[in-house]
Amino acid sequence: MLTSIAASRLVCVRLAALAVLASVACNVGAQTVVAPQPASGNAATPATAPAIALLLPGQQGIFAAVAEAVRQGFFAAHRAAGSSAAIQVIETDDDFEQLAAALAAARDRGVSVAVGPLRRDAVNAIVEGGRAVLPLVTLNFPERDAAAPPTMIAFGLSAEAEAERVVQLALSSFINMRPGASTGARIIVLAGTSPLDRRIAQAYVNALRSAGEVPLTVDATPAALSRLTRQFETGTYDAIFLALGAREASLVRPRIPRGVALFGTSLLNVGDSAGSPAASALAFDLEGVRFVDMPWLLQPDHPAVMVYPQPARPLTLENARLYALGIDAYRVAHEWTKGELRFEIDGVTGRLRVDRSQSVRVERIPTSAIYRNGVIEREEVAR
Repeated sequence: MLTSIAASRLVCVRLAALAVLASVACNVGAQTVVAPQPASGNAATPATAPAIALLLPGQQGIFAAVAEAVRQGFFAAHRAAGSSAAIQVIETDDDFEQLAAALAAARDRGVSVAVGPLRRDAVNAIVEGGRAVLPLVTLNFPERDAAAPPTMIAFGLSAEAEAERVVQLALSSFINMRPGASTGARIIVLAGTSPLDRRIAQAYVNALRSAGEVPLTVDATPAALSRLTRQFETGTYDAIFLALGAREASLVRPRIPRGVALFGTSLLNVGDSAGSPAASALAFDLEGVRFVDMPWLLQPDHPAVMVYPQPARPLTLENARLYALGIDAYRVAHEWTKGELRFEIDGVTGRLRVDRSQSVRVERIPTSAIYRNGVIEREEVAR
């Protein structure tokens, strides 16, 4: 049955890939926009006010909606902070020399920190080419963390990092640890066919092996699932990690005994089940499945979430994550401009931890949730 939805899966995968910012294209442009000052603040002069550059794809390209979601979130955080800092939005394309020139020009204008770019290859070009000429908060992770300059930190929504967190959460809170070394597979990693699914599955496997487990990887094909059903009749498995989207996982769920714990990433979030019959049906189908996602989507009563306005127009689930990314990117950049090398933020994308002496990456700890009786319930677990 999974193959029958392959066409629609391609669309979902592309959106999910946007949500994790794995490959976001940029359009040509060099427009600079300065944010209006908050009504309650005093107008700042260029000589005294800090400035932040936000590097985004152009508004005329195919990723205009992606850029707009991040921009809206970034400006929402700026307004909520009551800051007098000027925000300069710089539209960049995939010409890395133009990107380097834009960063150099921002430095010459007195910009204190640049936020962006979004694409991983652009981040790599900055790192490998020594183009980080001012403090930088990238919105994706470099291929080689060690090559990043000390003036840079990397913040993003990584599906692989989520998968690693899911494994940590499962082994520490929900799966009984075996004494000594594991001698056989008691955990299954169920992998979809898309590149994103494969990356998530590999992240699960790596994290499980690091913890001493010997996971069994199973492809989510009809034939493999039929064999899996027979395996449950003869073998004992404690948990399954799903490298699947919500719709595919809902087709798999009936084949898995209720006593087996199920875990997944934010791809399993169906959204507001109360406002969508389709989402409600999926939520019932995913009964007992645990996953992680950001407080912005799971905890509307979270103190950090309540500070910031919702977008003026409803966003897709994927673009809502990007809006939240924009909010927290502003907050991270604000701390980074202070020269802080180690700090924490109770963010709308999760608990954020920065320790530049240990890693260039901003660690993000998302919120845990479970499907119960057709609704998503948050779970309090140790961090």
